[in-house]
Amino acid sequence: MRLPQLVAAVHDGIDVDAAMVDVAEVARHDRYQASAGIHAAAGYVAQRAADAGLRDVTVHTFPADGARRWWTYQAPMSWTPVRASLRHGGETLIDYPAQPYTLAAYSAPIPAGGVAAPLLRWSAMCAGTDPTGALVLLDDVRVPFPECARRAAAGGAVAVAADPLSARTDRLADQVGRLELLPGTALAGFSLTAAQLARLSAAADRGEAVTVEVAVAGSTATMPVVTGVLPGDGSGDEFLLSAHLCHPRPSANDNASGVAALLATARLLGARPVGGPDLRFLWAPEFVGVAAYLHDLVGGGAVARPSLAVNVDMAGQDPYRCGSSLVIERGPDDVPSFLPALAGRCAELVPARARSYSGAVPCDPGQAVTAPFSGGSDHALVSDAPTGCPTVSFGHWPDRTNHTSADTLDMVDPAELRRTVTVAASTVAAVRGRADPALAADVADACAGWAAGHILAALPGRQRPPAPYPYRDDGSPVLDPAGDAASVRRVAHRSEIVGRCVSTLTYAGVPAGEIVRTARWLADVSATAADRALCAEPSADDEAAGTVLARAALGPVNPRALAATDADRAWLAERLAEDRGGSHARVLTLLRAVDGRRGRRSAAWWAALAGELPISVAFADRVFDMLHRAGWVVPVPDPEDLDAAEEIDATRHPA
Repeated sequence: MRLPQLVAAVHDGIDVDAAMVDVAEVARHDRYQASAGIHAAAGYVAQRAADAGLRDVTVHTFPADGARRWWTYQAPMSWTPVRASLRHGGETLIDYPAQPYTLAAYSAPIPAGGVAAPLLRWSAMCAGTDPTGALVLLDDVRVPFPECARRAAAGGAVAVAADPLSARTDRLADQVGRLELLPGTALAGFSLTAAQLARLSAAADRGEAVTVEVAVAGSTATMPVVTGVLPGDGSGDEFLLSAHLCHPRPSANDNASGVAALLATARLLGARPVGGPDLRFLWAPEFVGVAAYLHDLVGGGAVARPSLAVNVDMAGQDPYRCGSSLVIERGPDDVPSFLPALAGRCAELVPARARSYSGAVPCDPGQAVTAPFSGGSDHALVSDAPTGCPTVSFGHWPDRTNHTSADTLDMVDPAELRRTVTVAASTVAAVRGRADPALAADVADACAGWAAGHILAALPGRQRPPAPYPYRDDGSPVLDPAGDAASVRRVAHRSEIVGRCVSTLTYAGVPAGEIVRTARWLADVSATAADRALCAEPSADDEAAGTVLARAALGPVNPRALAATDADRAWLAERLAEDRGGSHARVLTLLRAVDGRRGRRSAAWWAALAGELPISVAFADRVFDMLHRAGWVVPVPDPEDLDAAEEIDATRHPA
């Protein structure tokens, strides 16, 4: 079978009506990481997975006591909200659960009937007004919510309220955003609309109060992780397919749609001939559930270490209503593979929903795009040490409803969900069909075509306008991967990465001779591109002794444990508030650049080239210092001591 035939067969075989039923059913539940709601969703998913033909379907349970740790990940606290209200002037402003997302996660219970809480602006509290017993209103958009909550709790406040979407210009009517308190806090928290915050702020100025009530169920829930297997040819290889199960109700696109996409993939591939690697399906709370799975089940030997992995996070967002694209996110450049190239080719082959005036080319809304690694979902853990698995992740962005009450079922487009399932399932099916020489040849062609394009796109004049960078005023040089002066660095970096991508084609059944021929051809492409670069070969970075860094053996990256001091946490929170996605991607890519051989400058350049984002020297140094204080990186005393560097590197990428 050829790849176009495979993609067409997968597209035609998807039961999108069943997938939408799954989205709706999962979205009914408030899926906090260790709650009655996520257990109900897990039970539903497990039954649907068994019905789809998966074997050994299991709902694993992990402690939710806030004490158990998996590397740096701390177990969540059991928390199941029942109801909450906030009343002012005889009117109920917040009525949870009728109004999703209005109650902050981990809110403390407040007795039935409620308590009267004087309203107090954050600015008034900072000016010295005692917050004891009050509801503190965060009226300063520059202040991160966690800082407000910390100081309000320390001052004896009863509750805190904020509008986390205050900076958004595209918010929908009555849309509120997600808020989260620290587990075990004595506070309750509420998410407000702009109008509600303005009303209560004015009431605070008049000295008025509100009545607050929060009911929480007993702390008995554990953290569920659902797994199931579709057996392969018995080769021992395992392909991991993951979709996170958590988030408050409804979270239809993020990520009930991803959960449904994997169920649809299971039904589809379960009906195809058996072959290739085993497929292990994983539905877990995002980040912490995957950490528990990798640490206890993979690390403990209960399940195999995956050879390849696919992650699906936000699979069905309506591109017409949200202006989003299907984003195929590459794995990190230190663990490259052919998977993103194959996924991109499958996306090109999906039957078009619309075509140009003549019909010659597809003109679908929200075209599929391939993006560099940013690490905003579970593939960040699977690709990191100690698992070190090549990955590709599927999602949608921009997402105007992300982490808000507006992420409702009507924002999920069945046709777009079908497209995502087609691309993801076809990618997996092509690897499972590796015994078919024609299919393996098409996979090799997809990889070679992408690799050549990736190298040639590094040439001057081929670069997109630079990404927005909010930190250019820090007074230090900016390492700009899109600049003409970086063209030689770009070509060299991408040539190395694509060479390593080609070497992974063995997983897809591509013969060794074909891999060698492809690698030689790409070497010629690289040499030609290097000749056309506009600047001379850059000199080696001047790395003084002590600037070479190595990763400490802390396990996979934990975005919530990258800062250890109050100052570092505040700095990182400010950067994320300024540029959530860009700052997150820069920090994670700088961490991945640390390999025991690179100094700070060369690591910063590697991160800029891998993430395709400008990074200032000052920002990179601040991140490296933060990571050092948190224990994620350690200096290598003697950069020339390759034996020591190799020993350190071996802990990051074990054989």
